Amino acid sequence: MNYKNLRIYQLANKLRKELYQELIVIPHYWNIKEVGQAISSSSSSVSNIVEGFGRKFYQKEFFRFLDMSMASSDETQDHVTALGIKGHLDQIRADYFENGYKTLAIQTLNMMNVIRKNEKF
Repeated sequence: MNYKNLRIYQLANKLRKELYQELIVIPHYWNIKEVGQAISSSSSSVSNIVEGFGRKFYQKEFFRFLDMSMASSDETQDHVTALGIKGHLDQIRADYFENGYKTLAIQTLNMMNVIRKNEKF
């Protein structure tokens, strides 16, 4: 099995690509603090899944990285919310990304629970 087969990786990577494409068309996006932070936290969510998978034989380490991925998902939600409030991101798109990152966090937690019960995935 490869990390690319994980549904949480696929969702995180999809959201990262979509969010990046959405944000780089904002006029003067490089001057908006939340844009850079959203891109960074979105990428961090993906990277932590990948790094955690590399430590899959050490459950505590794997879970530590999945936990960090969920924290990055929460952070991304907050940045997207701020971008929507400030009018830099259409509210419909902001809601889409907020819900996507909530779903990612839930799916990650569900995966951790399955691993806890079965000690495999």
